[in-house]
Amino acid sequence: MSSHKGKGSLDSLESVTDLSDLDGLGGTGLADLDGSNGLDALEAAGGRDPLDPIGELDYENLSNEQVAVKETSAVLEAFKARAKAEQERFTLATDSEYWVGLCFQTREQKEHFLREAKLLQAGDKYIDGALLAKRMGIALPPAAVPYNVSAKVDAKYAALVKDL
Repeated sequence: MSSHKGKGSLDSLESVTDLSDLDGLGGTGLADLDGSNGLDALEAAGGRDPLDPIGELDYENLSNEQVAVKETSAVLEAFKARAKAEQERFTLATDSEYWVGLCFQTREQKEHFLREAKLLQAGDKYIDGALLAKRMGIALPPAAVPYNVSAKVDAKYAALVKDL
């Protein structure tokens, strides 16, 4: 079904002048894009986005074929880097060798130990190892544990979406 509604011949793009039903839903077409910042919303605040894999291409001095090859290569490398980072994050998130268990002969011994170490208020089953190390005067090496933020909405792309 055409959304053209008999407004003339569709032999060429030049013959299409009414874009009001462009989305096929009877909307106002492109008129609602005015004032939404459009592609300007994609520009990073400080210039180019350092995470943009194709942001540094020289479109002025390259042929279309060269641009296509460079863009494709850059995007492929970005996908590979993201896959590697995700694998590292997954390995870290699923590593089960980050804990240790202490065992005492009785509950009273365990609770006495935790009271004397001033850890009872931190729990009686699972204790933060960094807290225990601090109480024992042990300096642990720093750990940069990344969190998966991929579910967060990219603000630049969200600016392009019209609220319904």
